[in-house]
Amino acid sequence: MLSLIAVIIRRVYFLVKPEKIDKDNPDHIQWLYETASARASEFNIKGVTYRLTQGVVKNIIPAIASTNAIVSAACANEAFKLATQAANCLDNYMMYSGGEGLYTYTFAYERKPNCPVCGSGVLKYTLHPEATLDSLVEKLTMDSQL
Repeated sequence: MLSLIAVIIRRVYFLVKPEKIDKDNPDHIQWLYETASARASEFNIKGVTYRLTQGVVKNIIPAIASTNAIVSAACANEAFKLATQAANCLDNYMMYSGGEGLYTYTFAYERKPNCPVCGSGVLKYTLHPEATLDSLVEKLTMDSQL
């Protein structure tokens, strides 16, 4: 249903108004909202709102705003914990699951000292001067240390 409303707003936006629409001009957004509402009521479609019209015209994606709010809240929470010592601070990883509620979990990743990715381990390969890139890729693929 929401996509149908967005189609109506976009159709009005691109086809009806002869002058260029300023996405930041409230009068233009209001005109779009009123025109899209009239077209939606013609076909008995409910749900056209000013806010939705503005979101469609400006390509506002609600998930981005939500993600920014979650990250900001986590930062504020960590600042509070640092300032008040009310709880242990985040170690090095936080997982957020917010599909049907809220669940966060923090834990510290362990490092393997000889790991070439997260530790200080170094892998040395000796290649023949005539070796090709394919032979190096094959050697790396077969190496169990990776």
